[in-house]
Amino acid sequence: MAKKVNKETKKQLLKSVKVDIRKRMEDALADFKAELGEKKFKKRLRKATAIFSDGIVLHKDAEPAKKPKKKTKKEAVPEQTADLTA
Repeated sequence: MAKKVNKETKKQLLKSVKVDIRKRMEDALADFKAELGEKKFKKRLRKATAIFSDGIVLHKDAEPAKKPKKKTKKEAVPEQTADLTA
C-alpha cells in the first residue's frame, strides 16, 4: 500500500507544479489574453503547461536505476623494449 500513497503524492506534486507553471505564464502573458480571447488563451496555456511539465522528475526514486557497466578486460599490450645491445 505504501507504493499507492507515493503514486498519489507524486500526482499531487505534479498537479501543484502544473498549477504553478500555469499561474506564472498567465501573469507573464496577460497581454495575449486580451488579444486571443479567454477560451483560446486557456486552451493554449493548458497545452504549454503540459509541454513544460512533461520532463519534470519529482523524486530520485522516479528515475530508473542505472545498471553498472560491465568491466572488460583490457587486452594485454606487449611492452616494447629497445634493443640496447648495439
